[in-house]
Amino acid sequence: MQVSFNPNVSFKSQTPQVNNPIQNSSAQFIAQPAANVTSVNTESEKRKGLREDISKIAKFFTTLSEMTKASFRAVGYGALTVAASLTGFWAFGAVPRGLKKGNNILDAFKHPVKNISKKGKVITALLGLGVASYHLIKGKLISNQRTANVDHQLKTGHRPA
Repeated sequence: MQVSFNPNVSFKSQTPQVNNPIQNSSAQFIAQPAANVTSVNTESEKRKGLREDISKIAKFFTTLSEMTKASFRAVGYGALTVAASLTGFWAFGAVPRGLKKGNNILDAFKHPVKNISKKGKVITALLGLGVASYHLIKGKLISNQRTANVDHQLKTGHRPA
């Protein structure tokens, strides 16, 4: 038995027939010649050109600017969250604990980070990472949306995944 490729075979869906499926079971697998056989490369060949090059450059700079903004937001808001959280753990944890134990209140002010509990430091780090990752993910999604807008404006189609 020899198997070979037949370019006349169409894999497009045919309109379903409402006949008895038992009588037409052998007729369903008969290959129909394709009316319009096109090459797979024609779409990619059409997309190449000056418009595609311009869209690649525009998408690069759009992605670069959005991710740069997102990185600065991530660092800024992450640091702000860490500072606020550490201040809260210090003010509502270390200072009252220092007063309760009878220690000198100045020790809480001289070494503020040392007086914060490990649990407070871990929670603070997780909060900072969470806020930073939120801004990075949001920046990536905005970047994808803007590059899709570039594709639609230049009518080049979406980039391959």
